Formats: sequence, structure tokens, C-alpha cells
Amino acid sequence: MRDLPELLILDVGHGNCAILRDTMAVSVIDCGYNASILLRTLRQLEINAVDHVLISHADSDHVGGLARLIRTFPIRNIYLNSDASKAGPMWNDTLQALELAEDSGTQVIGLNSSYSQKIISGEVMLEILAPSASLAASGSGGTYLEGQSLVSNTMSVVIGLIHKSCRVVLLPGDMNEFGLNNLLKKYKNIEAQILVFPHHGGNSGSADDQEFARKLCDLVKPDLVLFSLQSNLHENPKEEVVRGVVTALPNAHIMCTQLSCKCSPVPIPSNSDHLTNLPAKGNIKGNINNSCCGGTICIKIDGDRTTYDPSLSLHRQFVKNLSESLTEHASIQKQEQSIRISSEGLSGPLCLRYLAKT
Repeated sequence: MRDLPELLILDVGHGNCAILRDTMAVSVIDCGYNASILLRTLRQLEINAVDHVLISHADSDHVGGLARLIRTFPIRNIYLNSDASKAGPMWNDTLQALELAEDSGTQVIGLNSSYSQKIISGEVMLEILAPSASLAASGSGGTYLEGQSLVSNTMSVVIGLIHKSCRVVLLPGDMNEFGLNNLLKKYKNIEAQILVFPHHGGNSGSADDQEFARKLCDLVKPDLVLFSLQSNLHENPKEEVVRGVVTALPNAHIMCTQLSCKCSPVPIPSNSDHLTNLPAKGNIKGNINNSCCGGTICIKIDGDRTTYDPSLSLHRQFVKNLSESLTEHASIQKQEQSIRISSEGLSGPLCLRYLAKT
């Protein structure tokens, strides 16, 4: 039996999904694009029911796996905000599954900051920092007080996990610049030890992604910044975003669930000894080219003594070894487009070069 409480940040490729195992409840926060890794992890952990499912917003890479989860496991409560902008087969399947859940006794509830600290988990207190009740009432596809058009990312639920009076993790979904500014109207302190960076390190809805990342990290002041992404999709994290993170947090640990294509632009057979033994989309059994960076990350929640795996030392060693493998591969293959790993400037695989410094 694993020590509780713990939070698992699942490698589901491009998307978000986390499992909070606490002394009184099992909670799932977002379900990724599909539920395959989520279901495999729940089964490996011998979990046969879920108490709470919290969906940050209705984008497919966050809600897509919900329908399959509903049809596979009993669920006590589902927290999900409406989204008039959604349509199509995936969304229709989700709506049908929600009807099935209600018929089975599941409570389906909207989620805003008025539910903060009211969702019972056990030792961990779940903060719902955003959206505010007024913003949630406006809804995606509507307009807000200042005439701002609201999109799904604007409505993203922002969740803080507090243990022993410490905010251990901040999970902001796909929060964009408007969402951050609206959040700061109500909360002045959003510091947390671990930040799951919003929108997978992609576009922030700001004219300046670097400044958005710098501002967010300067406010949160995390020791660990996580990017949940797929190596061959969308080229995340954006270099401007990583530059902003490093500017605010020169000593922070940066880790992605999968290797960004900017860090490993060609498939390289890699050692996975640093990874946890939990299912990860980038480390499918039988695939010689493991695309994981941190894979599925296990956070042992213990107030200001919280730890995580892969640890800083193991992950840094993996990155150094990968850097050497990439340099050797580039030399052997003599590719026309060289793989440049240097400490000068900010072009090329910035995240890899930053991690390889120490």
C-alpha cells in the first residue's frame, strides 16, 4: 500500500490528468484526451471506484476520457462546468455518459470558487481558486462584465492542494492571461511548491508568452515546474514560455511528462531507469524509443516536506545522459540539420540545455 496522500501526474500525452489518493477519497482531476492511461493506472493501484472527478474545462484533451471513465468505474461526484461552445461526437458522447452517470446516482455539479475547501478528500484540502461564481455564470461562449468574450481556457478551473497549511500543488488547467488576471483580483497569494504549467506550455492568450510565464512563476514561486505534453505534437513547451520560467526561477526544476521534440528532435533509444513504475503513454511496453522525460510523476504529499519521483537528481542525470546521446548521434549521422546543444543564446532546445547545466 502506497503512503497517502499522493498525487499522480499522469503521462497521457497532450492533455492533463491527475489522480489524488487521500485517506478518505480518490479524486481524478481531468481525464486527458482518452482514458487509456488513466484506467490502466487505476487498475494497477487496485482502485475500483472514484469519489470525485473534477474537470477543469471542456477541451477534449481534458474531458475526452470522462465518458469512458464513467462507463468503467462507479463515480460519486462529477464537477464540470457547462460550455455552450462545444459540439461534435466527443462532446455528444460526454453528454450521453453524464446522463448515464446521473441515472446511476452520480451527482453532476458545476464547479467554481464557492466550492473551495468543500470537497472532502481526507488530509488534503482542495482549493477551487477559479473561476469565480460570476465568471462561471457567464460561461464559455458568453461575455463577462467588461465585455470580454469568454472561451474555454478563460473558464479553466484552477485547483490548489493544501496539506499541513502548505499549498503543495497548483493545477491551473489551461488558464490564460485573462483567467490569471481575474484570479488575482481575489487572491494575492498563489504560491505553491509545484506548478503544473497551464496549457502544456503553449499559447497563453497573451501578446507576450514569455511575460505571462515570468509573471505566473514569479507569483507561484514553485520548486518544480511540470509540463504535461506529447513529444510530437504542438512543439510544446514554447521557447518563450521556458525562457519566462527560467527568468523568474533560475534554480527551479523543470520537467516534462514527455520529451519535447525541441529537446530530442530524433528518436533516441533511452534508459528509463529514472521513471516510476506507473503507466505512461510515452513508455509503452515493447516500444524501443521511450519518449518519456519524467513520465508519470508521483508526488508524495507531506506539507513542506513533499517529495516527488522522478527526483531532481535522477532526472538531471537522465537529461545529461540524453544530451550526450544526442550529441553523439548528431556526430555519427552528420545530419544536414544539426542538433545544437550549447549554453549560448536562447535558440534550440532551451529546456534541455537549462536542465543540463548542473
